[in-house]
Amino acid sequence: MEHLSALVLGLGLPSFALPDPIQIVFAINTLAAVFSAINVIVQTNPVYSALFLVGNFFCLAVYYLLLDAQFLAAVQIIVYAGAIMVLFLFVVTLLSPGREETENNRLRALQIPSMILALILGVGIAGTLFLNDIRGTANTDANAFPQGLGTVQTVGDQLFHYFLFPFEVTSLLLLVAMLGAVVLAKRRID
Repeated sequence: MEHLSALVLGLGLPSFALPDPIQIVFAINTLAAVFSAINVIVQTNPVYSALFLVGNFFCLAVYYLLLDAQFLAAVQIIVYAGAIMVLFLFVVTLLSPGREETENNRLRALQIPSMILALILGVGIAGTLFLNDIRGTANTDANAFPQGLGTVQTVGDQLFHYFLFPFEVTSLLLLVAMLGAVVLAKRRID
């Protein structure tokens, strides 16, 4: 009797496997990345556009974490979402101090054709992905990639063992450039 009830329940309910938590994080992150990328383009206020770009940089950092590249994720957040966006916002406020909204867009005539081209490109990519097998084959060779590739320890070992001299020369060059900028700025003030 138990066998019959299991058979009836098995026929009535479709069997499905729960998705992997990494797939769930990937799907949510992809939706957030697409949303923020669209808002970078659509926003009329350049400050809001820059803030959505920061959100997109954080989504990129999550992709790096999913690929076990912790160092790249940290650099993505510190350098791009931090320093580069401060520079962007500085330039935006410097170029338009009294107005944040864009006025009289000369490229407004190209918005409709660009949306049509973006739609054609999106449909083409979706069709290609749908019609082709994108899973590929798994690489079974354990020595194809070194263990820990992209981690902070691996990058630090490579940087300070094999590239110490170029690293120090670059830091010295940046220090000289900073001192030169201070001297040139001080000369203009006096």
